[in-house]
Amino acid sequence: MKKLKLWILSVKIEWHWWFIMRIRRKGNSLLRKGMPLSSQKLYYLNRSLSSHSTKALKAQSAYSRLSKTL
Repeated sequence: MKKLKLWILSVKIEWHWWFIMRIRRKGNSLLRKGMPLSSQKLYYLNRSLSSHSTKALKAQSAYSRLSKTL
């Protein structure tokens, strides 16, 4: 059962990291095109990035806690 939970947590981690990398690429592209840092688009991207980063970190800490008990 623990191996299944570890697998599910690893999928969650990869899922959130995929979104993080996608959002960062989108943000870098907007910045290269001259979008001001105070724009609404960058604000919403940053909010989404923060959300996925928090979820990824929580899943990573849960994964490390669970892997120590094996």
